[in-house]
Amino acid sequence: VADNVYLWVSIAQGVATIIAIVLGGFFAWRRGFIFRHWQPHVTISHDVTHRQVSPENIHIEITAILHNSSQVKVEFLDGLFTVEQLAPVSDEYVEQLYGKTFVDKERYEAPEWHCLKEIRLEWEKDKLIAEPGEKVAVTLEYIVPNYVESVLITTYFYNTRVMGKIPAEINPRDAEERKRLRFWRISGPRGWTRTTAHDIVLASGNPNLEENGR
Repeated sequence: VADNVYLWVSIAQGVATIIAIVLGGFFAWRRGFIFRHWQPHVTISHDVTHRQVSPENIHIEITAILHNSSQVKVEFLDGLFTVEQLAPVSDEYVEQLYGKTFVDKERYEAPEWHCLKEIRLEWEKDKLIAEPGEKVAVTLEYIVPNYVESVLITTYFYNTRVMGKIPAEINPRDAEERKRLRFWRISGPRGWTRTTAHDIVLASGNPNLEENGR
């Protein structure tokens, strides 16, 4: 009798363990699914145009279209707008850039082109909000010298849920994620970014291209 009792107890413990594992896995999956379901998701596209505004200057207009594809409202308080020069550059510059970026590198990092300008973007609360499924547009302007033939434009919009409002004295690149309670940081992406290369082609031509390099 004692042996039978021990056998049934062992079986019951084994069944209970299996049920606990299955239920634990189910609830973990359900929690993860729901958590992801209510996370913000944003995609960005660019519409870039240019025109000559003076004999030596080109005006560039960039419209960043932010599409909130999630089920939650997304508010933006901070961002970065960067314009880098792709062309014209010298062969020596390109070779140096290639060496720094691709030679003996185990992990890919984007090439560091010459930065013409980096501008911090800030919005007041309730000024830039994308409701679920909504698209909002942000238009940015910049002026480059007429010898610039091609630029690389990057817009970065920070995730307010994760980053909070970034203090004015801190570069957004160096900002830390805000913490939940005392130690745990809030999970989710730091933000969303888009990079677009844009060639500046003028109807009248650009005689200075061959004379200006980096």
